[in-house]
Amino acid sequence: MNNRSNDIDAAAEGTCKWLFHDKTYNSWAGRNQSLLWIRGKPGSGKSTLLRHALHNTGASHIGDRAFVLSFFFHGRGTELQRTPLGLFRSLLYQLLEHVPDALCDLVDTFQQRCEDLGKPDEKWQWNPSELQQFFKSSLPRVLESRPVWLYVDALDECGQQNAIELAQEFKSLIHGLQSTSAQFRICFTCRHFPILDFGSEHEICLEDKNQMDISTYVQTQLCTQTTMPPKIPRMITDHASGVFMWARLVIQRVLDLVREGYGWRRVEEDISSIPPDLNKLYQELVRSMDKSPASLRLVQWICFATRPLSLDELRWALIVSADCSLKSLQQCRNAEDFACDCDMMERRLRTLSRGLAEVVPSSNVRVVQFIHQSVKDFFVEEGLSSLDNSSKPAETQTAKADVVGIAHYQLSRTCVRYLKMEELAQSTTRDRSSLLFEFPLLGYVTTSWVSHTEQSETREVPQDDLLGYFGWPSEALMGLWVHFYNIVSPYSDKCPSNGTSMLHVVSRYQLIGLLRVILQRVDQDGTYIDGRDNSGRTPLSWAAGNGHVTVVKLLLDTGKADASAKDKLGRTPLWLAAEKCYAPIVKLLLDTGKADINAKDKNGRTQLIWGARKGYVAMVKLLLETGKADVNAKDNNGQTPLTWASRNGHTATVQLLLSSADAHGTDTDVNAKGIIGATLGLVATGYTCIAIAKKLLLSTAKVWISVKGRIDPTLLLVVCCVAVARAMLLLHTGEAGINTQGNNDRTPLSCATEKGHAAVAGAMLLVGCYAAVARAMLLLHTGEASINTQGNNDRTPLSWAAEKGHAAVVKLLLEMGKADVNGKDKSGQTPLWWAAEKGHTAVVQLLLETGKADVNAKDQIGHTPLLRAAWNGHTAVVQLLLDTGKADVNSKSVFGQTPLSRVSLRNYTPIVKLLLGTGKADINVKDNDGRTPLSKAAGGGSTAVVQLLLDTGEADIDVKDDNGRTPLSWAAGGGHTAVVELLLDIGKADVSVEDEDGRAPLSWAAERGNMAVVQLLLDTGKAHVNAEDADGRTPLSLADQNGHKAIANLLQLTPSSLASLIC
Repeated sequence: MNNRSNDIDAAAEGTCKWLFHDKTYNSWAGRNQSLLWIRGKPGSGKSTLLRHALHNTGASHIGDRAFVLSFFFHGRGTELQRTPLGLFRSLLYQLLEHVPDALCDLVDTFQQRCEDLGKPDEKWQWNPSELQQFFKSSLPRVLESRPVWLYVDALDECGQQNAIELAQEFKSLIHGLQSTSAQFRICFTCRHFPILDFGSEHEICLEDKNQMDISTYVQTQLCTQTTMPPKIPRMITDHASGVFMWARLVIQRVLDLVREGYGWRRVEEDISSIPPDLNKLYQELVRSMDKSPASLRLVQWICFATRPLSLDELRWALIVSADCSLKSLQQCRNAEDFACDCDMMERRLRTLSRGLAEVVPSSNVRVVQFIHQSVKDFFVEEGLSSLDNSSKPAETQTAKADVVGIAHYQLSRTCVRYLKMEELAQSTTRDRSSLLFEFPLLGYVTTSWVSHTEQSETREVPQDDLLGYFGWPSEALMGLWVHFYNIVSPYSDKCPSNGTSMLHVVSRYQLIGLLRVILQRVDQDGTYIDGRDNSGRTPLSWAAGNGHVTVVKLLLDTGKADASAKDKLGRTPLWLAAEKCYAPIVKLLLDTGKADINAKDKNGRTQLIWGARKGYVAMVKLLLETGKADVNAKDNNGQTPLTWASRNGHTATVQLLLSSADAHGTDTDVNAKGIIGATLGLVATGYTCIAIAKKLLLSTAKVWISVKGRIDPTLLLVVCCVAVARAMLLLHTGEAGINTQGNNDRTPLSCATEKGHAAVAGAMLLVGCYAAVARAMLLLHTGEASINTQGNNDRTPLSWAAEKGHAAVVKLLLEMGKADVNGKDKSGQTPLWWAAEKGHTAVVQLLLETGKADVNAKDQIGHTPLLRAAWNGHTAVVQLLLDTGKADVNSKSVFGQTPLSRVSLRNYTPIVKLLLGTGKADINVKDNDGRTPLSKAAGGGSTAVVQLLLDTGEADIDVKDDNGRTPLSWAAGGGHTAVVELLLDIGKADVSVEDEDGRAPLSWAAERGNMAVVQLLLDTGKAHVNAEDADGRTPLSLADQNGHKAIANLLQLTPSSLASLIC
């Protein structure tokens, strides 16, 4: 899924470098939140450019703390490579690798589903929208500590509607962060269509920028043609009109003409005659193709295979066809057109495709694909029609059959033909690797023939003849397919059980035409309509579980399908339909009057229990309206529908269950206990929200809350950490100790304030009740609730609330008048320190308004609230602290760093302006390494900060740190061209000054390989090209040792170098 970027051609030598000097690109890169759309025609080099940007975006450009995410859509790749599901799975995986703490909710959900449903992919699948939401919710947590750069390629290759929606989502993500100091940048590539009128501030149209790149590419590809007139490369470049793919194809054509002995005039004439439009060029190549069935089959396989085929698979796919008369693989080998090995197949590929297809590495095999997505688009839209001069199988039967449907029809039948080869029926091999080695195409045909049949059916290509291909009513070939599937891909969720019949398949995959044929002949051929596979499932079970309404109706209309047949897991068709919330099917089954509405699966769960658990309101309502659903049915763990609905927070479902019980004159058992000893009240208080707790409290039954041996040390200490509902219910009982401390010495009040539950905190502070006392004893009035109780890390409730940004709770605690505003934890951090650290402006304001908060309080390493706010880029907080007039802007940490020296490294321009605006910040202050703010900013590539510091006129531009390095030395070593230029132009920095190792800025730049910086230093005329460092190394030798040939050549051509050579 993440290998696509490796398949993209690397930028040709000397191309794509313009991007990092482009005004629009740099404007985008210089904003904290910004979106860049690189748009262009098909084949204009968008993917190559983005790959270049991604691979060359190092710490010198974006800082060493930045986190880079990327995804390259691939319209010719696997499903995950061409869908939003793949995008968000990949992005979340990248985040999990580096910042797992930001995705705790994702991990929790994953673990819960694995526990409840089983293995992912086998038993359940992620939904793209929920993964999108996980990404969206995790982003602010990641951005609290580091900048994020997101690169997404080929948005158009995930489908028209998906592309539009994702582009809008990117825009929304950026817009949602604009009121923060978070640094999040998105760069995506896409064709001009389908995104129209996007209104992005930053857009680059590639055709307007890549003319020089195409020229460089053409020159490079034709460099061996020493006698070629200069006019020919110019013609190709000009006619390409910004499309690399056009240039690539024409270059190949030119080289072919040269090999065939044609002269340059003929070459010029040929170039002039080639259509400038890419599609017309493809059309011309198609016209020159051999119009044999092999060319058509090749294009069909590359276009529509469910995954790219290997060369070994393709040579078999081409020799077997839908109307193939060959009956054995040996006959295929003896056929005249059979490619006997992969080398021959590769040569055949080039001939048949006219260079439009290629072989590329993928995992441990080489697979076949088109040279570009635009080639596939061309064939789907018009090229296949040009190639297909044969009679179409379904053409006389329906006018709606199109080339895509027919292609899938052909591939489906080819797969079945391969399955029918004599050697397969005779095989006794059960080892997967041995089987696939012996029969290379078997893995593909086994897992894909059904998919091709489905695709063909949806395009209304009749499938009736498939029964003949399988020899139905015999199930022999079907049984062979099932046998092979269970060897080739036994863990696939599509793997059929042994005993699967043709009727099972057509019902499971909604092959309506075939189903009608089979049902018409069911009595004649002895086909049992309720036949079961080895998992106990009937055709009706498969149709109901997959939501196929028409299939269910057809089966039920026979009057022979058992609506209550249970599979081996105890699930009926009704149960399966209810589980997936297929309401129309549930209604169909209920209308038969034969479906068991209270049937239980192996876990004892009824349809109502499943519906309540999932929160399927419409489904629950439908089941309850029958008046037959048991609302108090218990599963094997003693959980009822109400239990599950409460536990999972489905308020509307709870209301439905309670209302239904009232309407039917029955009692809903709100005190039901399961075998684990938990009561409904405990489930509600432990897992759900106040709305549900309130509904349960208002019900007539008593809610139990006490379970022996379950809670230690008190139930309240646990519940107040999770939700308001828990604490409120417990406080209502009057049985919870409000100052009880747990094994981490934290009180309920401390936990509640950390989670931001103002209602809980208020209830504890104002109402806190004891066991035998009435519900309204005011503990604060009696002095029994300690507002400053500290845990084993010395943190108070106010400290926790301040860190989490819970302004309402902070306000409540402060209004009590007893909270210690300057109370320090074990690390010396005060509530104000925490609020400043996290950027909680409202909390900082509340603490400052008390007039008691120490704005200069230091933690154990000497960091003040101002330093922490500055370091994390919280501009509004910095402003608030400075506005007090008390914040010490020159306060040093134990490392000798002030707020200005810390923030200079991070390019937080607004904060630097604020600090300098006080007129008090020491611009030349040195930290423990002797580095000044200017040194830090120059080394970090913070161009805007360097400009600000130089503009003061007070910055010491040649100041040396403890290693003797100057700001210019740091900027040159980091490859920060713009900073070097500033220091030279404005500051007149000393180019020749050497550090403790005898190294000047030129030495550092030459070693790191930054040509632009080297050129700037040489242009001053003051850089010593032959200066040796303490180890005897010169800039020239360093460039040569590190493989920077262009720099070495440049240094050799300087006057001083030439002079030393002469001497």
